[in-house]
Amino acid sequence: MVKRQFIAGASCPGCGAMDRIQRCSDGDSTWMECVACGLVRDLDQQPVADATDANEQTVTLKPRR
Repeated sequence: MVKRQFIAGASCPGCGAMDRIQRCSDGDSTWMECVACGLVRDLDQQPVADATDANEQTVTLKPRR
């Protein structure tokens, strides 16, 4: 069973839609989905550092235990 939780105030990195990102977990893996454009990103992978924008921050969402 997939558990879904919307993330308030988050905007999609693909389409820029606000409040359309949901964090999904099925017990084995965690990912984010945009319900507006369908973008899917795996949250289990380590974030990749990108030196193109000094103001950009990487956010990692982890489930509560």
